[in-house]
Amino acid sequence: MKNLSFNKKLEIEREKLDKLAVEALKKGIPLNQDEAFIAQNHKVDELVVRIQRDKLKNRKNQQVR
Repeated sequence: MKNLSFNKKLEIEREKLDKLAVEALKKGIPLNQDEAFIAQNHKVDELVVRIQRDKLKNRKNQQVR
């Protein structure tokens, strides 16, 4: 259940990231210079790390059983 909410949040945050990328590129701003894009990218990265850690934790718990 926890993974489902993280996955949904990740999907939402990735959509925001995609929109920011399109906007920056339309304005001719390189993505590595767009602060809004970079900040959103960090949010997405953090969610990915959380999901991966949670999956690893679940695997370890299953192996212990």
